[in-house]
Amino acid sequence: MKRLQIKNNITALFFGIFVFLIIGCTGKQKSSNSSSESQPHSFTAIKYAKGFRIEHFDGYTRLTILNPWNNWTPYQTYNLYKTNGDKLPSEGTNLKIPLESIVVNTFAYFDFLEQLGQIDKITGITDGFRVYNPNILRRIAKDSIADLGDPFKMNLEKTLTLKPNAILTSAYAQRDQYSERLVQAGIPVIYNLEWMENSPLARAEWIKMIAVFFDKEADADRIFDQIEKRYLKVKEKVGGVEKKYSVMAGDNFQGTWYVPGGRSFNACLFRDANLNYYYEDDHNSGSIGLDIETILTQFGKADYWFGCTADSYEELNEKDPKYKLLKSVKDKHVFNNKNRVTPSGGNDFFESAIANPDLILSDFIKAVYPALLPQYHFTYIKPLKTDNAL
Repeated sequence: MKRLQIKNNITALFFGIFVFLIIGCTGKQKSSNSSSESQPHSFTAIKYAKGFRIEHFDGYTRLTILNPWNNWTPYQTYNLYKTNGDKLPSEGTNLKIPLESIVVNTFAYFDFLEQLGQIDKITGITDGFRVYNPNILRRIAKDSIADLGDPFKMNLEKTLTLKPNAILTSAYAQRDQYSERLVQAGIPVIYNLEWMENSPLARAEWIKMIAVFFDKEADADRIFDQIEKRYLKVKEKVGGVEKKYSVMAGDNFQGTWYVPGGRSFNACLFRDANLNYYYEDDHNSGSIGLDIETILTQFGKADYWFGCTADSYEELNEKDPKYKLLKSVKDKHVFNNKNRVTPSGGNDFFESAIANPDLILSDFIKAVYPALLPQYHFTYIKPLKTDNAL
């Protein structure tokens, strides 16, 4: 299921590693390692996510994004206030909330903002042709949202004319020089790291992170509670399954087949769907690169294959005839992540899936144990076409 692993990682490389810029008027950013002399009077409860914390002080709220590459130490701190910003800590990014406009450089947050009722605050995005969200597309068509182009070479002049309060972009181990120049110019950058979380509920809990910028914490708590309940309810359905099927993931990408490590987001989904996975005892949280011969050895007898990039079995055969040796191919148990796409390349799997982990889990269960979800229809995945198949 390369799309599940690689695409989630490639959300990093594609809709994320777009560490780019924004503009804003209300913020100053500094290195954020010190704490205020005062003590928080309350904390936001975080049940699954490791990458952020929210503390409430008199007069402001502090959001701290934590660094997974350095033992979850502070990566960036935001001091968020509603009225008076005169008594804020000297370090961190000071921002007045709720934000009224934001440039979004990570597609995964569209659905979060939509669930929070804040999608109208988006004034700019990148790679508009890749968008799936119908509301975003309509607003692009009406010029209510500006398409700022290539995330690596965003139209800076156009961004300046938008005058957004902040820009949301993915964080990485090292910050790029372009973003640093914007930070030095006083442009507020909101860094997100949900893609480094290793479980579906942990990623979904980042709705609490973005909600704090719009003064919607109570709404985010309520929404996440419902997400959690739905996910756990679906997970319970496979608890009594006696026969467990095996699964393989990913696809060949430029000569290497990337499969999820045993402590990864996708491996967690496999466990929750009650599926056997070859690397389930592995301790890697990222991807494992393999060649086709190793795939045939380790996954040749796997019952199901998720994350295939092909649309049909005919295309699969044209790509590499060796695929015919896989049991999942022989049994016609191969699925891609292309059930909700646009002609120009938009794919809802990379947008709303993070905010709806119960639907991803339901897709897997429907594919393998269809009798457990008789009324459910696939949301993000679909079986390969069998016309003129092998």
